[in-house]
Amino acid sequence: MDAAARRQAFAEAFAAQGRSDWEVYKHLAALTKPSLSQCHALHYLQMATEKIAKAYRIRDTAADVDELVRHHTGFVEFVNQFFRCEQIRDEYRERDAALQALQRNATTLAREIEKLAPATDRLASPENAEYPWERDEQILIPCRFGFPNLAMLQQPGGRAVMNLVERAFKDFERLHIQ
Repeated sequence: MDAAARRQAFAEAFAAQGRSDWEVYKHLAALTKPSLSQCHALHYLQMATEKIAKAYRIRDTAADVDELVRHHTGFVEFVNQFFRCEQIRDEYRERDAALQALQRNATTLAREIEKLAPATDRLASPENAEYPWERDEQILIPCRFGFPNLAMLQQPGGRAVMNLVERAFKDFERLHIQ
């Protein structure tokens, strides 16, 4: 397979798997059972956002495919690139303040979502959606942790960002980043 075909195949594969993870996230996030910890939904959110970021970046940039495939980061960079997308900028024409607020919220939330991957920065930010971690001589467990850093997901700004992620999945074939 030549490099261009490989790049396209990886982009489509990450988009497809990311869509599946996104559907599981939405399903789990909608459940209100107190016995179901939010860490499970957050785990799928982290995986879905990582994959859609990889899909766009593999397809639309000159970034090294193997390097993108290997790492759990890239959602923050994708978010910033997504806001430079011509279609998004056109939709917010003459509403610069709204676009700036959405981008600020998206970047903040993207950083927090990206940190949910346990391999991202376990020393500086050990909270993750998968594995127990230690802080102040205590062992903390994802299924019993409140993830206060992601409270924004329940606020209007966070919901607007999640609508943007939904759009990134829905319009993958049509939208492009640079």
